[in-house]
Amino acid sequence: MTSVPTVDYRNFDRRNFLAILAAVGASAALTAPAIARFGFANDDPSFIYAWDEIKPGFHALVDAKTGGNSLVVVSGTQVLLIDTKFAHLGGGLLQDAQAFAGNPAHLDLRLINTHHHGDHAGGNALIVPHADSYAHKKGVERIKDQLEKFQQSAKAGPAQIKRNKGTDEQLKLAIAAADAAESWTRADIAPKNRVPDEGASLTLGSTEINMYHFGRGHTDNDLVVHFANDNIIHTGDLVFAGLHPFFDPSARVTAIGWTKSLKAILDLCDDDTIVVPGHGPVGNKQAVQDQLEYMNNLIEHVQTDIDTGVSKSESTKKTWDFMEGLGFESIRGRAISAVYDELN
Repeated sequence: MTSVPTVDYRNFDRRNFLAILAAVGASAALTAPAIARFGFANDDPSFIYAWDEIKPGFHALVDAKTGGNSLVVVSGTQVLLIDTKFAHLGGGLLQDAQAFAGNPAHLDLRLINTHHHGDHAGGNALIVPHADSYAHKKGVERIKDQLEKFQQSAKAGPAQIKRNKGTDEQLKLAIAAADAAESWTRADIAPKNRVPDEGASLTLGSTEINMYHFGRGHTDNDLVVHFANDNIIHTGDLVFAGLHPFFDPSARVTAIGWTKSLKAILDLCDDDTIVVPGHGPVGNKQAVQDQLEYMNNLIEHVQTDIDTGVSKSESTKKTWDFMEGLGFESIRGRAISAVYDELN
């Protein structure tokens, strides 16, 4: 198992979290059963990345080394991509979308960003100019503000590919992204369509797609993407399956709001729903229930500490039974710290 770097949560920011994702590898996500791998090998010349088929026409890219989980939905020559991972990976995602569509002369591509974090929207510069793109209205503005961070991430991409022992084609595309990064503009990275608080819908062939915003949770711009007829949900980072969740105060995170969003997601689920989390393996509604129980336990235990006079510094050093055995251990203290501030 790849070791996870030790991080001091007191000086922890989004960049530290992205570094953990780059270092941790897929092994950190394997604390729950994953959907069986589809037949695309990393050395398949038609595809840059190894995708998992979770249902005919639905393919997930679940790999902690590449950032948050992406989903591709295919209907003939029409393709929907959910989330673009790190900045240097956008070119490969675009090429794979083209391959999924059968390499048509014109790719009919749509993009949805579940939120603004750089491991979910970093590759936008290489996708947005070619796609009908969507994000929550606040997410669009936050993505625009991250142009320099995305550029810096792209420049670091080739070294990351080498560390992760990526393929020659992946390295070639990462170098191209690094070379182009300085020319990127805010218009290149910002989705063109702003999803309002009440959500929005679109279609891909006969596939109906609903985008929901349930209020502040992981961020102030979370979108949940629901394929009602296919019984599939991409939760974005409202669900970290088998992992400690990442708390980002700069994104206006709220544990209490997060629980409300999770309850709303559960209302969309039945026993057969396929759930694609923001991080961790594809599963079912149990992943959502597990995340809700984590949040409820975290709120309860931190509130007890506050009520009994336990200081924030002492509370953040603690662990409880519900936290045992989870990946992303380095950000456990950060979760406690953020909830302590929220409740206090």
